[in-house]
Order: sequence, then structure tokens, then C-alpha cells
Amino acid sequence: MSAAEPTPEDAERLIDAMAPLVGLEVTETYRPGVVLNLQIALRLAALVASADLGDHDEPAPVFEA
Repeated sequence: MSAAEPTPEDAERLIDAMAPLVGLEVTETYRPGVVLNLQIALRLAALVASADLGDHDEPAPVFEA
């Protein structure tokens, strides 16, 4: 998978590898939407992972909106 921008092929490979492991069947009807949403999720995960944290930064114990 590319580090910069996940491609549809990256998402397809992940779906093919992971769906059977968690017991999901992704039919051809839903596959394009699943691919698109997975690409978005991968981009968002990369954004979160790229945030610089200081040595003393810790996640909040409770989420408050």
C-alpha cells in the first residue's frame, strides 16, 4: 500500500485479505462503496498517525464533546 495516497487497488487487496478473516462477504453490488470508504478511512488514519505528539502527551482517558 502506498504511504501517500491509498489506491483502489490497495483497498481491493485489503478487502480480499481481511473480509474472510472477519467473516464478511462483500458482494459486487457493495464492493465499489466499500473500496471508496476504505480509501477514505486509510487517508484519515494516516492523517491521525502523522500528528506529532510530545514526550508527555497522552490520549484523553474519556472523550468529551
